[in-house]
Amino acid sequence: MSDLIGLIIPGSLALIMFGMGTGLMVSDFTRLVRQPKAVSLGLFCQIIMLPVVAWILVKAISIQPVFAVGIMLIALTPGGAVSNLFTLLARGDIALSVTLTAISSLLAVFTVPLLLNLALINLLGEGQILRLPVGQTMLQIALITVIPVTLGMIVNARVPELTQKLAGTVKTLSMLFLMVAIAGIISRERANLVPLLVDAGPPAILLNCVTMGLGLLVARLARLAPKQVITITIEVGIQNAILATALAVAPQFLGRTDIGLVPTIYGFTMVVIMLLFVGLLRVLPGILGNHEATVRQ
Repeated sequence: MSDLIGLIIPGSLALIMFGMGTGLMVSDFTRLVRQPKAVSLGLFCQIIMLPVVAWILVKAISIQPVFAVGIMLIALTPGGAVSNLFTLLARGDIALSVTLTAISSLLAVFTVPLLLNLALINLLGEGQILRLPVGQTMLQIALITVIPVTLGMIVNARVPELTQKLAGTVKTLSMLFLMVAIAGIISRERANLVPLLVDAGPPAILLNCVTMGLGLLVARLARLAPKQVITITIEVGIQNAILATALAVAPQFLGRTDIGLVPTIYGFTMVVIMLLFVGLLRVLPGILGNHEATVRQ
């Protein structure tokens, strides 16, 4: 079962990343040059602030080492296509969201293996240490993220009418496979579900709320436009739970379904928290200032 789960989740992620690629253009990667302030700030929050906050959290709170690794794993895999959807719902800066998702997904190929190894060495007991071969892990992450995104961009550039026809099918299949795999993880680790909810549930929710709050604060202090503040808040709250789960359960990575429970649970709680955030913005549209303000760099 674990081998099957380890195949389905990376495959589902590759399909999702392909679908995301069909909505990207080269300009989404060059926006850093044209809009440096907002993009740089967003990447700082995603790549640096998130892991630091997660590390402080797992050290400050008593939590089982295996679940602490899960918390760090989710903090190390920023971005995801879901953030683009919530940015749209919250009426944020869609272009900024897409750019942050694209660039952070590319950077994750390099940052995740290095930082995850440090987390594994420091959080697990000496007898449980797991090490990832950095070069091989970078290549494998690229195979299920960067390469599918690149293929999606190429197909969209050459035959856009085909990607439009396939968009719904790709999304449906990837979600279906993913749900089957997640059900398998929960079934396999059902004995750990209650300890997880008690032990890792509160830190996961706290991580989500604290990082969103810090993202909002940093963006406000940088005097970004309201739409950009909304986008950065969402981008640091929405993690790539699918990539984190794949890294946890796939045999070529950690091969641990118990660690995979944490991003699985986080994937649910972050959606609930994000819906509340979007609802608050809809009820109080002026809470961050003039929502239609001109984007400032």
